[in-house]
Amino acid sequence: MEDNNPPTQSPPRKHRKASIPTTIYSLSEDLILTIFLYLPSLATLIRAALTCREWRHAVASSPSFRRLFCELHPAPLLGLFFNAPTVVENPDFPAFPNFVPVRHRDRDLAAVLRGSDFFLTSIQEHPDKFHCWGITDCRRGYILLHNGDMEASRPMALLNPLVRRGERFFDDGHENAYEGYVGCPMERDTCLLFSDDNPMVYKVVRLIYDASRVRATVYSSHNNKWSIGPWVDVSMQPQSSRMWILNSNMQVNGFLYWVSRNFKYLVTLDTATMKFSVEELPEFLKNQHCSFKVGEMSRDTPCIFYATGFKVGILLRKIDNDGVERWLRVWRKCLKTQLFEVFRVVLLNYNELQVVAVEGGFVYLALSKKFHEVQIPSWFFTLCLKTGKMEKLFQRSYDSVVYPYVLAWPPSLVGNFGRFARGDDA
Repeated sequence: MEDNNPPTQSPPRKHRKASIPTTIYSLSEDLILTIFLYLPSLATLIRAALTCREWRHAVASSPSFRRLFCELHPAPLLGLFFNAPTVVENPDFPAFPNFVPVRHRDRDLAAVLRGSDFFLTSIQEHPDKFHCWGITDCRRGYILLHNGDMEASRPMALLNPLVRRGERFFDDGHENAYEGYVGCPMERDTCLLFSDDNPMVYKVVRLIYDASRVRATVYSSHNNKWSIGPWVDVSMQPQSSRMWILNSNMQVNGFLYWVSRNFKYLVTLDTATMKFSVEELPEFLKNQHCSFKVGEMSRDTPCIFYATGFKVGILLRKIDNDGVERWLRVWRKCLKTQLFEVFRVVLLNYNELQVVAVEGGFVYLALSKKFHEVQIPSWFFTLCLKTGKMEKLFQRSYDSVVYPYVLAWPPSLVGNFGRFARGDDA
């Protein structure tokens, strides 16, 4: 009798499909940006974001990520530019700004310093330019320089030390700026203005003034031409000194600021409307022993930071009791104890704080003293306005105008700009 039951057999094995490993390129843009927030510095983010077009696009197309990253990781200071003092005895003597770097433990920041041209060799080697240059402004990673050749058209140069051979030259446009002047016309150093929407667009603004009026001349990268604004009466008494407005590189949120030589008035230019305004400074700032600068308390929030001796304070735009908006003091403090703890020096060797600049929520200060017309080398340091933390930089003579150079967010990581932008290969 046959057995109808089939022999017992094991079921056929199911072949499992090989799993595809998940790589970092499989991650979504949102997850990539979340990971990027944990990077230690802007220099590290730049290296990571420029690894491929997809990552560059993720960073460049997200303004909210840019704001958040800048809040978590303030742009690092790379060093200070010092303008060379004017050489009166020999005006043909070559003069260039010199750069003093800040020591960084971050390897990426150290690599930025090593790979950049902070000696400005591209300007020094230019065969057709008079070899006497001075910085007039430093903004968004660019420095604006003015040539010292008084017999020529005095060209200007705009360059980024992080980008070699990227300098741009243009004329300073002063030919017709003095037309219609009264008394003796003067000019102040030029200021750089950048567009938030398009980092490749910039303007250069210069203040021209006579005995009681001011006017602005503006160079635009759109058409590579200068435009001259009308004379504006600033509603002050005619000044006895022909240089009654001090040089300035103070700028916040599209507003430019100049201080009168008698420290009584603040002249303001709204670059959106090109309208001037003048207001009287608070009484305690009308003192030649008081050092102060207008700058950023936080993003787009203007403030005045001042120092008298070892006492410092902050003024903000507030509505006063009479309903008028003014500069009102909101904070003050004596830094003598804190300075001793940070520098461990005998403060009898120093008697004043000089405010060098106020930018991006940081104050740049110099601890100085003049003795018998010989200046003891100053200690330069930063003060964070958010945390109150001090950071010692270095010691150096303070005999010229100083410009902090901060690593800026690069144009290639804003919108569809730079060689990594999508569509370049089309």
